[in-house]
Amino acid sequence: MPSMLEVRALTMRYAAGVVFQDVGFDLPAGQSLGVVGANGAGKTTLLRGIVGCLRPYRGEIRINGGSPADAVSGIGVAYFAGEATMPGFVRASAWGSLAHGGTSKAESVTPDRRRLRSLSRGTRQMIGLRTVLGRHPLGLVVMDEPWEGLDPDASRWLTTTLEAKRDRGAAVVLSSHRLHDLAGLCDAYLFLVGHRGTHLKAHEIAPTAAVTPAMLTEVFDRLQGAHTGRLEISSEILRNRQL
Repeated sequence: MPSMLEVRALTMRYAAGVVFQDVGFDLPAGQSLGVVGANGAGKTTLLRGIVGCLRPYRGEIRINGGSPADAVSGIGVAYFAGEATMPGFVRASAWGSLAHGGTSKAESVTPDRRRLRSLSRGTRQMIGLRTVLGRHPLGLVVMDEPWEGLDPDASRWLTTTLEAKRDRGAAVVLSSHRLHDLAGLCDAYLFLVGHRGTHLKAHEIAPTAAVTPAMLTEVFDRLQGAHTGRLEISSEILRNRQL
């Protein structure tokens, strides 16, 4: 199956230093990728880079063979990052038009005219998700912590909707600390540990069964342990050289 999303030797950095380096993976249409990492590992940076909000320091991102900017207008890209993508001063009833580039044909998911900042976190999250995921067609869905603030019913709705988008041919990229949601949904996983990315398909983690949250935790812990071990060895070598 051809790749909808291609990431090649991607390095992202800020003034403070490298966030991650040489990250690479392919994501075919009709499959989903879960991004796992500790706070500060670069999950949000990666997702923002994929949709063109950040430029790579080095490397390349291709969506359906073109640039992220071309994909937004060409194949339909849904990007949602909760509070970061929902200005609090906007009225809830107007969010649909704003989220769809100001087009009047965009449907509002709520008649509520209160400003977004006055609504509960879960309500804001659902308005944002329903608006962004209501676009048709969608070739790529990119979600940063989409389950945050959702109650059980809303969480089930989100998982079912993401499954439906994937099954209809969209490539789906998800970042979440809720490993139980990623474990039941993703075809592959990208672990960001120690400024590096480790890409594993679901069958590489669980060859004969479904991936579980415990399995994801175990892989993450092993990668962290291996990274810590390398740092300790490097420090020992440095001390010996100084001697």
